[in-house]
Amino acid sequence: METYRALGLIGAILVIVIGLLMSIFFFRFYPYHFGMMGFGMMMFGFPFFFALIPGVMGLIGALINDKIASGVLLIIASFLSLPVFFGAFGIGFVLMLVGGILALTSKS
Repeated sequence: METYRALGLIGAILVIVIGLLMSIFFFRFYPYHFGMMGFGMMMFGFPFFFALIPGVMGLIGALINDKIASGVLLIIASFLSLPVFFGAFGIGFVLMLVGGILALTSKS
């Protein structure tokens, strides 16, 4: 497995896990689950929805064979992961960003 794929895969999984933990935390520790969208919708679904899009984009970017498309997807996913605790405390953001840059600049 190439370096950019490993970095993108670890970063995407980290962002998905942190988004899921944020959703579970909001659902468990806020006793009245009223959000802007009604009972329970905003509190549980919104953080996970924020984490799911960059996580899936990062997974797709890490698993496809085309380096240019992979690099672009990883860079876009890294910037979309910023609302999720600054991209999983900054670690997932940096991993996907570095993986995307490595995919775009590596030869062959």
